[in-house]
This record gives sequence, structure tokens and C-alpha cells, in this order.
Amino acid sequence: TPRPQAVCCKDREHCCPWGYTCNVAAQSCEKRRPHQPPAPMPLQGARSVPAAPVPCDAARACPSGQKCCAGPRGSWGCCPFAEGSCCSDGRHCCPAGSLCALGSCRPLRWDVA
Repeated sequence: TPRPQAVCCKDREHCCPWGYTCNVAAQSCEKRRPHQPPAPMPLQGARSVPAAPVPCDAARACPSGQKCCAGPRGSWGCCPFAEGSCCSDGRHCCPAGSLCALGSCRPLRWDVA
């Protein structure tokens, strides 16, 4: 049953309320221990190597295993996470399975596009 602000479990069949984590093996939701969410990682400058494994545009590229993120004023930055998400500030990114939100990386939820 969909729940507001729910967190999807890795089995893609269940979800838990916000503030809980999925224990797929036990088929239960466990209260998350209070902790600070991870901070977004700063982007590294894209290089002028169009033949690099991850092209950003015709003139800039990022090393293999990283992701290109559009930066301020038409610049490019490299996110150290290949499947990461680029933050709207154009200066940071978050690991796969999370999005930038209010200066931290928050887990992806079923109700967040």
C-alpha cells in the first residue's frame, strides 16, 4: 500500500515509512538510528579530452566510472559516482540511490520523481 514519504525497499515490492529502513530478510521496517545524512560531494573539473570514456560535450569529458554534471555558466564537473545524481547547484552530486535535498543526500523514494 503506498504511504506518503515512504522509502522503497530493494525487493521493489515493499516500502517503509519515512524514518525507517527496510529489512528485506525479516520482511520488516526498522526505525532508523538518528544520524546525519551524507553531504553531497563536490564536483571535480571536467577535462579537455574529448576522447575520454565519459564525454560531457564535444570538448570536455570525465574519467571512466564518473558522471558529467552541468555546472554554473556552461561549465562541466565530474561526479565521482558513475550512477550519481547531479545537484541543482551545479557544484555537488550524491551517490546512486539518493538525491540532493537541503544540503544533504536523501534516499530516493517512490513518491519523488
